[in-house]
Amino acid sequence: MTGYAMEYALRCPASRTAIGMGTLGPEAVTVGAALLPLVDFFAQGGRRAESKPSVPAPAWQSALQDQVSP
Repeated sequence: MTGYAMEYALRCPASRTAIGMGTLGPEAVTVGAALLPLVDFFAQGGRRAESKPSVPAPAWQSALQDQVSP
């Protein structure tokens, strides 16, 4: 594996880099997978998406929204 990586790497950075076995432990995949939704959450600003109210808006509010929207 190391030979393959060195073959395709840039010579200068590769000469100062080492490839070794990881020591993260058996939970590494689980922890990494758990981070994916968190990374996405924070990439989108760290706030929940605004949801529509479950109760329909009163008729006057809908009419007003129709007047304001282009």
